[in-house]
Amino acid sequence: MQNPQEIGHGYENSSEKLTLPSGEKLHWHFKADNVHDFTWAADPEYKHDILNMENGIALHFLYKKNLDPQYLENWQKLQGKTAELIQYFSKHIGPYPYPQYSVIQGGDGGMEYAMCTLITGKRKWGSLFGVTAHELAHTWFQFLLATNETKHPWMDEGFTTYISNKAENEILKENKVNPQDGSYRHYYYVVGSGVEEPLTTHADRYHTNMAYSMASYSKGNLFLSQLEYIIGKENVAKTLLKYYEDFAFKHPTPNDIKRTAEKVSGVHLDWYLNEWTQTTHTIDYGIKSVDGTKITLERIGKMPMPIDLSVTYEDGTEEMFVIPLRMMRGNKPTNATLLEDWTFAHPTYTFNTDKKVSSVTIDPSKLMADIELKNNTYTTLK
Repeated sequence: MQNPQEIGHGYENSSEKLTLPSGEKLHWHFKADNVHDFTWAADPEYKHDILNMENGIALHFLYKKNLDPQYLENWQKLQGKTAELIQYFSKHIGPYPYPQYSVIQGGDGGMEYAMCTLITGKRKWGSLFGVTAHELAHTWFQFLLATNETKHPWMDEGFTTYISNKAENEILKENKVNPQDGSYRHYYYVVGSGVEEPLTTHADRYHTNMAYSMASYSKGNLFLSQLEYIIGKENVAKTLLKYYEDFAFKHPTPNDIKRTAEKVSGVHLDWYLNEWTQTTHTIDYGIKSVDGTKITLERIGKMPMPIDLSVTYEDGTEEMFVIPLRMMRGNKPTNATLLEDWTFAHPTYTFNTDKKVSSVTIDPSKLMADIELKNNTYTTLK
């Protein structure tokens, strides 16, 4: 705010009333650099708390002072955790560049704006924190990177879901093996429902709200989560940092996140951007047969993928294998046994192990969004 001295005792003491002569108006002057949205909220019942972070960022919290005690406690508890969220996103995407951020009770759910969010106030703790994490993460993927959300909503909502789920998992110490599990379930549901539409669908052109929501939030999230499977978690983490460094305030397109990931990982990803965003092709790999030391896999779905394979031998030992996808022209960093690459033109793939096989599992990490998991495991009969 540019003129606190003109509106009484200033913004920090805004609860004090200022009496104006009849007919006169109070003018507030605000200035914000590098923003493309604006929001205003005011209520005489607001309680206004300020948390000043060590890095100089001021966090403002405006919520109704007449809320029930349980909700008041949640809003007060939220303040330190919001600072942790700022730190998490700044570390894992890029520095928060603005001098302040406000979490405001208002709206009809949760909605992101420049340097603030409006969130309904009567929420249980987990809900209040979760919505704040998501809306705050939008600062990076909608306001700093600022993709065209009508053309590519998945790059905003999906990437925001990805990073906010990770932040919640770490800050709340949820200890989830995969914090994106919910998005995988939603994706499987929309595939089974038959209403899925490609991610390239314009936001206003989806036939159903469910198709839009599942695509933008869930399948958009899986673009990054599944990319961890394809190029490795460390490379995805580096990709986000490089993406911010190269494209903050530049309105990137899908090709920009793809090229960033290619530069970081050294593999080709045209096929991934095409299949995952421009089609509704699904992934389904299965174990066709196991005969002693010979394993045969099959590709049933139309979408190709590299394959991680866990093999347990009859002597109880285990070995991990990676089968690269030829069109990647490379593979992720791995300590697993690297096999010959698999071409898309061949629906089956056979290789031999050194010892007799007891069981086989495709993608033990379950980061690959394979729509049929029943054929991903095989155990020999004894």
